Amino acid sequence: MTQWQGEARIRTVGRWGVLELTGEVDIAAVPRTEALLMRLRALGKPVVVVDLRAVTFFDCAILGVLYRARSELLAAGGGFEVLCARPWALKVMHMAGLLEVFRPTASLTDLAGLDAPDGTRHGSVKA
Repeated sequence: MTQWQGEARIRTVGRWGVLELTGEVDIAAVPRTEALLMRLRALGKPVVVVDLRAVTFFDCAILGVLYRARSELLAAGGGFEVLCARPWALKVMHMAGLLEVFRPTASLTDLAGLDAPDGTRHGSVKA
């Protein structure tokens, strides 16, 4: 397996733990992404946000990691959000059957309605 050429960092924004990924995110990025998602869970933030806005490519391997992380967080009573607005990326999510699962938004500001009592969000991006 080749070395991942992208970058990743985690930060906290209020009650959110944010994982920012950049560059090409393929199978080589899986171990690092999984490790960072585990670190975010350990921080105890109720919502994990994965920021894909600076990603120039991703494949199904990383979508699988995100899907598993989402499932685990939701089962534990947490939340999982994806930031992404690039048309090509939304199309890949749609083709993988994950666009309606991830319901990506364009920015952290779009998640302001996340705490709405009826569970709705404002600013969801559609393909």
